[in-house]
Amino acid sequence: MIKNYLKIAVRNLLRFKAYAGINLLGLALGLTVGVLILLFVQDELSFDKFHENKDRIYRVVTRNPAGGGMDTNGWPVGIKLKEEFPEVEEVVYLKGGSFLEVNHEGKKYHENIKFSSPGFLKVFSFEMREGNLNQALMEPNSIVITEKIRDKYFGQTEVLGKTMILGDTLDFQVAGVLANVPSQSHIQFDILLPMTAYQQINPFFDYHSSEGWGNINVFNYVLLKDGTDLASISAKAKHIYMDNVGEWLNEMGMELYVGLEPLGDVYIRSDIGNRLGPKGALSQVYLVSAIAIFVILLACINFINLTTARAVYRAKEVGLRKIVGSTRSSLFWQFLSESFVLTLMAFFLVALLIDIILPFFNVLMDKSYEIGNFLNLTTLGGVAILVILITVLSGYYPAWVLSGYKPAEVLKGRMQTSRKGVKLRRTLVVFQFFISAGLVLGTLVVLQQLNYMRDQDLGFEKEQILVIDASHTSNNFTGTSHEIFINAMHSQAVAQQITFTNALPGRPGWQGQWAFPEGFMKGENVTVEYMSIDEHYIETLGLEIIAGNNFDRSRGAELKEGVIINETAVREMRWETPENAIGKTITSPSGYPEGTVIGVVKDYHGLGLQNRIWPKVMDYNPQASRYFAIRFNTGSTADLVTQISGVWESHFPDDNFDYFFLDEDFDKQYRAEERLMNVMIIFAVLTIIIASVGLFGLVSFMIVTRTKEIGVRKVLGAGVWSITSMLSKEFLLLVMIANLIAIPLIWYFGNQWLESFAYRMTLQPDIFIITLVATLIIAFLTVSYKTVKAAMINPAETLRNE
Repeated sequence: MIKNYLKIAVRNLLRFKAYAGINLLGLALGLTVGVLILLFVQDELSFDKFHENKDRIYRVVTRNPAGGGMDTNGWPVGIKLKEEFPEVEEVVYLKGGSFLEVNHEGKKYHENIKFSSPGFLKVFSFEMREGNLNQALMEPNSIVITEKIRDKYFGQTEVLGKTMILGDTLDFQVAGVLANVPSQSHIQFDILLPMTAYQQINPFFDYHSSEGWGNINVFNYVLLKDGTDLASISAKAKHIYMDNVGEWLNEMGMELYVGLEPLGDVYIRSDIGNRLGPKGALSQVYLVSAIAIFVILLACINFINLTTARAVYRAKEVGLRKIVGSTRSSLFWQFLSESFVLTLMAFFLVALLIDIILPFFNVLMDKSYEIGNFLNLTTLGGVAILVILITVLSGYYPAWVLSGYKPAEVLKGRMQTSRKGVKLRRTLVVFQFFISAGLVLGTLVVLQQLNYMRDQDLGFEKEQILVIDASHTSNNFTGTSHEIFINAMHSQAVAQQITFTNALPGRPGWQGQWAFPEGFMKGENVTVEYMSIDEHYIETLGLEIIAGNNFDRSRGAELKEGVIINETAVREMRWETPENAIGKTITSPSGYPEGTVIGVVKDYHGLGLQNRIWPKVMDYNPQASRYFAIRFNTGSTADLVTQISGVWESHFPDDNFDYFFLDEDFDKQYRAEERLMNVMIIFAVLTIIIASVGLFGLVSFMIVTRTKEIGVRKVLGAGVWSITSMLSKEFLLLVMIANLIAIPLIWYFGNQWLESFAYRMTLQPDIFIITLVATLIIAFLTVSYKTVKAAMINPAETLRNE
């Protein structure tokens, strides 16, 4: 029986090729979106799931009462967790090693290096291909590398015991080779070094010290024992800071607490950043999932509209089948089987579309998916569920309608259109255009905010600045080598200005530092960003001094004791005006010397407009800097890079020439918004296409049922435009209703989204008017194609057929 249903279903689809083709394309587009988003969501929600102890591993974070937090901790926090909490089985320590480079055959290479305690490889399940898991990080001179690093520097050979040089003279012996770190790990690295090696390189650092509470720069993870009550240990661990150094923190007006985050929450759910690797957002998963569901629903609605529109052509077929003995049940399953076959065919088309679209989708979502990613039980199971779900969603109602026709009525040509059916189809059209209008409006909101952020006066000049990243060089610039390089650049007449600094717009200095301004009471402080600059920084970036002076080498005392602050610092330090701030002092418990304010610069955006402007304190300290920012003359960019790299290589032949352009680097902060906008544009276009096809189907249905009326009106003198207007008015009203529903919702949710930006545009009525007009024009063109054709038919033919 089933075989017979499927055979007849295929035959009917081949018989009505145009109808099947339109339905197939609509379904395929919707399902392609659904399958791609299914893969994306599955990937986002599976981060860190490969670790054997995933349910017992927790990230240790530092929080404050205001709700903010850091993914690092004070040095002694790990010690306290290990010594005072019997529930803790192991504590892991991690530090970044970006200051080191691999020294191979006289060339320096920047790799992703991390320092870790020996327990790291026991707690986390990174696969060891060579070496002893328990001994690999025990010796200070041991090094663990991934297969990628092994292949790059040694080739595919055994490397245990071989030497790798880091920096200039640091020799390490390969003690282990790991499989490449999975992309679904929030901790990313290429090389692991022992934490004891970090202590040898930086003797002042002791991660086993009972001091150093203020040095909040160590990443910690804990492995809890089986059966540990998370709520209980979290409540006890919370007060580690206040129990040990509460008095000191209170003197500075600070409160700090320890938090434990489940490993599975770090990437996708945590409100704290991740400086060890990628960071996702659950809100993005919800958004793209919701859009994908709507697109699939629209595709199903299209199927319903087109199938019911086609029903009038198959009414006599149903009547004849019932006369020869077919039951409503058998007809129902026959029509449902047609839906199943069409859905199945759509999925074969989906496979082809995905193969074509996947490279563009990877760029759009910043992923690296391959076709092989779809060949797993989760994705294939999801596809199977989608086939069944879509077959039922899109096929049930048309099958029920078709199988319910009465043979006597349809064979006599007296088939009546159900009022409920008409209302349902109108409701579906409203829903389709509501989604389409909502996505168009949402896209315009994102686009306008993105343009607003790009067009705003940032307070500095970011164009025509090339930056050399000197943070990975062997030269520590403690002498005058940076000045020699700067002088050489000037002698080449390449640069207008050059500055040497540790912070640039888009690449902040030391944010989150405590400062005690003159005039503050005990226990009061301001959280600031400390920056180290030279006397050329302000001129090179085009900043404006609004009070006091810039650094000047002729005033030596100012270089040692002076600081320059911004307007935000003036306000938060309660000094009222920039002029009043001159001569005031600022002290810090974080190791920065006491500074006297010698100048105030106008506020500028050190980060994208998603973020507030930090109070900035700039001291003169070129030796702590790492970026050469070079403002250049207009001309060939390629020639410029060649000239600058030549000067660099002549002064620092052992170091790579790593550079970027400041404007491009700064704009990278808007990638998330650009990605969201691109996704919404694609979905908006898709929904408009699908909604238009659905509207086309409903118009087709309406014209078939009103053929006689159209003929009578033409006989009575109605013109083509009059009939087209009459038939179009109803559908344009539906589109208008859809917009009126979408507009207040997008106004509300658009404003909610904009609240996440420190600097935002104000929603203007123009985007709502544009969307309304655009959707009405699209709907009118869609409807007119059919209605004009219907209005131009000879009434004699239509009335004779009736």
